[in-house]
Amino acid sequence: MTDNKLVSSGVHVTQGRGTALGHLHWPGPRSWKREATFLVAILMGLTAGYFTVSHFASQAAQDLADRCTARFEIELENADIDSLTRALPRSLCECLANSLLDKNGIARLAMVNWRLLDPLALEPVTEKDEDSCINALWVPSVELAKRLSL
Repeated sequence: MTDNKLVSSGVHVTQGRGTALGHLHWPGPRSWKREATFLVAILMGLTAGYFTVSHFASQAAQDLADRCTARFEIELENADIDSLTRALPRSLCECLANSLLDKNGIARLAMVNWRLLDPLALEPVTEKDEDSCINALWVPSVELAKRLSL
């Protein structure tokens, strides 16, 4: 049974009453399964994307720490400083890399690793960050203080 009524725009409605009721009923279990599958697929995609971005950001931070450590060790060799341990430059550079990561976020650091963002566009590490890294790593030594006072 169809109702041929004129709608205000001049278009005839030729659908039956059952069609309108069909659009109003609660969807069955098949559509719920489909929506749940779709939402799980979106969740899995977002999770995979997050882990991919965090992997590339950690690689960028690790590369930065490696280059910083190599450069710092070369500068220490040129300055003929023997009292520093090998772990100190690495720890200092990792602290600075983590400060850079905290300031810019994992997405921007991953974009630098993918060559999608210029490294100069990152917010730099300040002297305050450097001082906090040095203070976090510095353990006062009585022997070093005696050597410096002589």
